[in-house]
Amino acid sequence: MADAGARVRGLLLSATLLWGVNLTVLKWLTGVFDPVLLSGVRMLAALLPMLVLLRHWRCWQNPTRTQWGKLIACGVLMVYLNQWLLAEGLSRSTATNGALITALNPLMAAVLALWLLRERLTGRRLLGVLLGLAGVALVILSRPGAELAQGGLGDGLVILAVLVFTLGAVLVQRLAARLHVVVIGLCVHATGAACLLLQTLFAAGWSGAAPRLPTEWWPWAVAVLSGVLSTGIGNLAWNRAIGLVGMARAAVWLYWVPLFGVASAVTFLGEPLTPWHVMGLVLVLLGTRLGTRAAPAASPAA
Repeated sequence: MADAGARVRGLLLSATLLWGVNLTVLKWLTGVFDPVLLSGVRMLAALLPMLVLLRHWRCWQNPTRTQWGKLIACGVLMVYLNQWLLAEGLSRSTATNGALITALNPLMAAVLALWLLRERLTGRRLLGVLLGLAGVALVILSRPGAELAQGGLGDGLVILAVLVFTLGAVLVQRLAARLHVVVIGLCVHATGAACLLLQTLFAAGWSGAAPRLPTEWWPWAVAVLSGVLSTGIGNLAWNRAIGLVGMARAAVWLYWVPLFGVASAVTFLGEPLTPWHVMGLVLVLLGTRLGTRAAPAASPAA
């Protein structure tokens, strides 16, 4: 039993570590890649571990027409729009701010679940929502005036990325009752990757200019590893842990994502860690804890 518990903790810690560090990796990659093309490359790479598991488990199912419609909608929301907005936002903001904002993911999921299920918003959850929003606002508005416009736009795009992912997660929870998680992941990420790559081609044809690309091979390798490890393996590890202990217990580990994200941004990118960041992080984590207690949470957009 102790070994099983250690295995689950290992899965959860691995997933949150991959997601947190990946925000720093994405911030760096947006400096050498066109953001939309970068997202498409990463999502294609994320399909690799899913295809391996699909072949190993032989778990393919033929979705119905209705299920295909929901899978495509999930791909557009959770992959295409989420990854596009996240990459564009991080190219304008910092990895530290991105990590703090993505910590709102479980809080948004809880509020959305309350709204869709017509549950009563208790005082504790309302306080959690207000604290979480206050923490993010504190971080965004603490920028110097010269940086506020551009950085504020980036932070706003990251917030939208979290929101569209959460909307898609509601559909995934319904699909998971009928379809295998690997089938869902494969269809959703394939749809999102196709949309991202098609947008890159359309934009290049419209403007007549080639998308921004790195001239060396190793940024491409980093982008592929980011997709395989963070999106592919990270999501599979998270979903496996949920199957073992349930969403309520696993959701507590989401609080590690912004901690790993901020730590990696400060360590590897040399981004400053100000008292405003610390105060914002405390408010976001406290608000998320109050707002999501006994409520479902979605896995982060990484």
